Amino acid sequence: MPPEDARPKEETPEEEAPPTALPPIFPPPEEVASPTDAVRREAFLLRGGLVDAWFIRRSDVLLITFDNLGSIGEYAPPQPWLQGRAAKAGFSILGLMASRKDWYRNDDTPRLLIALRDAGLFAGFRRILLVGASMGGFAALTYASLIPGAVVLAFSPQTTLSRQIAPFERRYRYAARKWDWSSPAFLDAAEGASAAAEVHLVYDPFVPEDKAHALRLTGPQVRHYPMGHMGHRAIRGIKTTGMLQTLIEGIATGSLDRQALAQGLRARRQDPSWQRALLAEAERRGHPRLALLAAQRLAQDNPENRFARRAARRLAADGQEMQAPQASAPQASARGVYGGCTGGDTPADSLRTVKNPAPSRPFRGEMAILHRALVVPERKDDIPLACGVLDATGTWCDLSKGWIRARKSYPKPTLMPQDRITDLPGTHLYAGHFRGHFGHFLVEATARLWALDHLGERPDSILYLPYRGQVAAIEKAIRDLNPFFTLLGLNMPIRTYGTIQRVERLIVPELGFGWGERYAGSPAYRAFMQGRLNAAAPAEGAENLYISRAKLNAQRGGILGETLIEENLARLGYEIFHPERHPLEVQIARYKAARRIVALDGSALHLAAYVLKPGAKVAMIKRRSRANVADYLLQFKSFCNVAIDVVDVVRTDWVAEGVTRSDYRSIGELDFAALFTQLAAQGYTPPDFRPDLPSQADIRAILDQYQDKRGQAFHPLHQDAPDPTEDEDG
Repeated sequence: MPPEDARPKEETPEEEAPPTALPPIFPPPEEVASPTDAVRREAFLLRGGLVDAWFIRRSDVLLITFDNLGSIGEYAPPQPWLQGRAAKAGFSILGLMASRKDWYRNDDTPRLLIALRDAGLFAGFRRILLVGASMGGFAALTYASLIPGAVVLAFSPQTTLSRQIAPFERRYRYAARKWDWSSPAFLDAAEGASAAAEVHLVYDPFVPEDKAHALRLTGPQVRHYPMGHMGHRAIRGIKTTGMLQTLIEGIATGSLDRQALAQGLRARRQDPSWQRALLAEAERRGHPRLALLAAQRLAQDNPENRFARRAARRLAADGQEMQAPQASAPQASARGVYGGCTGGDTPADSLRTVKNPAPSRPFRGEMAILHRALVVPERKDDIPLACGVLDATGTWCDLSKGWIRARKSYPKPTLMPQDRITDLPGTHLYAGHFRGHFGHFLVEATARLWALDHLGERPDSILYLPYRGQVAAIEKAIRDLNPFFTLLGLNMPIRTYGTIQRVERLIVPELGFGWGERYAGSPAYRAFMQGRLNAAAPAEGAENLYISRAKLNAQRGGILGETLIEENLARLGYEIFHPERHPLEVQIARYKAARRIVALDGSALHLAAYVLKPGAKVAMIKRRSRANVADYLLQFKSFCNVAIDVVDVVRTDWVAEGVTRSDYRSIGELDFAALFTQLAAQGYTPPDFRPDLPSQADIRAILDQYQDKRGQAFHPLHQDAPDPTEDEDG
């Protein structure tokens, strides 16, 4: 997996856990045994069962922070949400750190707060602010009644998940079923908030559920801060304006200048997310003219704002009849995509074949050179997934066809009367689809780059189609994967467009890699990728390597008890390697040095195949019954002449409610005894090695943890046969 370039921020109320645990900003304080011990210290860590308390005294202003859905598991070891902001302001902090996403609906939370209160911890603080977002906002409001004189700052809070009290709240179905929302104690944040000295509510009034929760909180002490068009994660939008610290410090000290805050928040108008939400709301309300004027003003204020320019063009086009775009293309005087003159002064299209290295089936080493070709992304008015390249006459370029999986290709696009076409001067390389998932990136987005070794020129850019038409998301993914492009030595712009581009000169190479038989990689593709990646880093690391998925986001697929594999192999001297925690060059160095690799199926093995030395041994443990084993076998055989040892000991696939087959998010339950028996038989562990094996109760406990982290229930499937058409979302 690629490294995480963007460090998740501690104040972001994500609905999912971050992909990997980060090292803490501050070292944990010394643990204490009791609240009585705690109050004598300037810093402490007090274990409280399902909730732990982390305290540091800095001043007479105290922040009591509650985790949100995204901050649980963000740091290893855990530390309080908003720790960095409290330190920056010089505030004391008491972080109530949750171990599961239960909305603090447990007995440990009030027991811990009451014990610390009765021991005298809160005495002497001039001002105490309880703060949380979403789930944490519920806790801050609910438990304010336990701390006399407390102030609350809640971002996009829920007041309860009880359907009887808040029938409008339908977003958190698993949590509403999983946790107790019937016991009256601390059930309704509206009751807890009534005891607070002040309540400050930050929310987006255009999110119906958030508005409904906020309107349940009334009284003279309640102050509303509506943040329109910022969504449920309004705190993220505030952070982008640079005003989050100002807001927290102002409310914590009782000195907030609301006029200055409002002035500072005007910067949100430069945030593309806010702009999109604003225009979408205007259109939803039936005011396309107002949306057009707003888009034009945004484009006028910032001519570099591509979103505003595109939105203005779209809204203008929607309001008038447009001539069919085909009329602007040169008329048919061509013989198709590979030859003939396209009319007028347009140069002839051509087809080139690369013969060194010599192509092998199913590859032909072809690339088309097209003039005034149309690069057509997916659009909502066309059939789903339709995209690709049309030549200047509107003829489909077959070389541009991409594959969703082994037996399903992207359909040919059809031009629509409302389509807008933008001219793109210069020479550009068509690189197909871009998907942010690293496995799909390797399989699809690198498959045409081999042509760069055979052009004799540097193109002006590399053009990708945005997967599902999601331009902003793919632009971010391109930025995140820039280290990989750097390793490949690519120094030209890499772009994606959500509208049709008429390209002055377009190079369309064949797919040199991909699903099914293309997993062998064409000779030209293998030479390009292996040459550049092998040059990226020298071999460095242990000869025995276990590539682990254990620290990935719980939303990703895995197995129950992978840490047990880690512990057993570590006893044998294996290096336990978590690739997502290392730069790409370190990942490559480790794979080049390894002589034995054990790993679950996934993206890391696909990357290892590029640089693994012949003679190495690889044991691939299936984490789901539908793993695409044949793809791995073909890639490793073709790229490094290694025959993978496949270990198939899946007992059960655990999948989410409503899912009927194993997929990239399913959780495998393995037969651990059979696993280590096979590893010993194939030479990865000594024959006399006696592994520590989990009990069925251990496995069940791990499954419960997964369910809590995912916030959804699982059900078991019987093993099903591998499906060669299954998406590899490793």
